[in-house]
Amino acid sequence: MNFANNTSHMEGQSVSLRVSFTGSIIYVAVHIPIILMCVLGNALVMTTFIRFTKVRKVNNYNIFALSIADFLTGLVAVPLAVANRLIISETTCRAHSRPYLFLPSYVLCAISMCLLLAITIDRYIAISRPLRHHVIMTRQKTIIIIIFCVAFGFCYGKLSVWNFGSYPYKWMCERNLHDAPKLTIHLLAASFLIPTWLLLLIIAYVRIFYIAYLRKDDVTNSRSQRDKSVQWRMRMHTTISSAIVLGAFTICWLPNSFKYVLKIYLATDPKSLLAVQTFCEVLGYMNSFMNPIIYGWRNHQFRTAYKQILNDCGCFQGNKPDQNSASPDKDEPGSINLTRSMTSVNVNISE
Repeated sequence: MNFANNTSHMEGQSVSLRVSFTGSIIYVAVHIPIILMCVLGNALVMTTFIRFTKVRKVNNYNIFALSIADFLTGLVAVPLAVANRLIISETTCRAHSRPYLFLPSYVLCAISMCLLLAITIDRYIAISRPLRHHVIMTRQKTIIIIIFCVAFGFCYGKLSVWNFGSYPYKWMCERNLHDAPKLTIHLLAASFLIPTWLLLLIIAYVRIFYIAYLRKDDVTNSRSQRDKSVQWRMRMHTTISSAIVLGAFTICWLPNSFKYVLKIYLATDPKSLLAVQTFCEVLGYMNSFMNPIIYGWRNHQFRTAYKQILNDCGCFQGNKPDQNSASPDKDEPGSINLTRSMTSVNVNISE
């Protein structure tokens, strides 16, 4: 079944595939590993946050919220988007229903972008005002910011549904069969929103590292300043990890901006358009399982918690970690175990 044969049945009630059966199998097979890694990886992050009290620090609340968004991306957004791309039917092609199938993708992407902004602000305060960070970014304020990010995501996602309220039965599966000016405005806004938003966040991190460079001389390695020095290294390590998360998001989602422009002005061949959409969307969805990998790579507590959770699930039965050192909660309250290239030390901190 080729594309031409499929489109000949679009106006009917039958359900058909946008590409050949073999192509559909390949398309689904590409997305299944992404779905599994998004769900399982972010479930591991959420379990770590809920189970281990030492991980439930204020600055990790945003990470927890981001993991929920990525988890829902794999569980809800990706399967709906796959069905919407492959299946041609009244449900997937009419204006009154098609935007709702893409709604989770729009909402969750907007929530992730807003949470990245929240993480950036948290890191800026931690570096520029280290002594007042725990006073400014309290648990209550962090929760309020997360609620705002969720509300922002729903408001942005709602725009894609509102666009077609006046044309509920317009056919949308073939580019030359619909002309929605509001859709064009929405896609153009999205194509400029993502790179502009990311550019602002990158500028913010440049400013953060510049402040850190100016302040590095204020933190000495003398015995009397050792605690302060270790705390500063920890803040910088967390900031670098956050910058890596932002970098991964930028690499994965920036091509979607070009996808929108191509969809509006350049793409005329449906197969070429599908290929571009698939590449950009797969790249964007891959970002949802990268974050758990980054946390385990950069954060000792997350890495240790991962090992213990997987061990409890029976994944490491032949290589059980030492129970006295494996748990992130084994250290004394208020202390953080630093295991880097330097010797391990326990430092009491107030945050």
